[in-house]
Amino acid sequence: MIVHVRLHTTLRKETPQGVIDRLDLELEPGATVAEVLARLEIRPRGGSVLMAVNGKLVKGDHGLDDGDELRLVPSVSGG
Repeated sequence: MIVHVRLHTTLRKETPQGVIDRLDLELEPGATVAEVLARLEIRPRGGSVLMAVNGKLVKGDHGLDDGDELRLVPSVSGG
């Protein structure tokens, strides 16, 4: 199955070809949001990641379906 991933702000990936902020991942059926984070090696510095599938906030154990859009946004804190 294919899941469309959008990476925001500090989660964008630097590559020799430029900054990647969106990609389509081929995943096994039943894959979860947490598996996508692990595959992309996303470990936010000092915080957590807000995860939304098709516009709704979800947790890491949320199962993904073919064609889902997953948005990953680092949470912000401070004052």
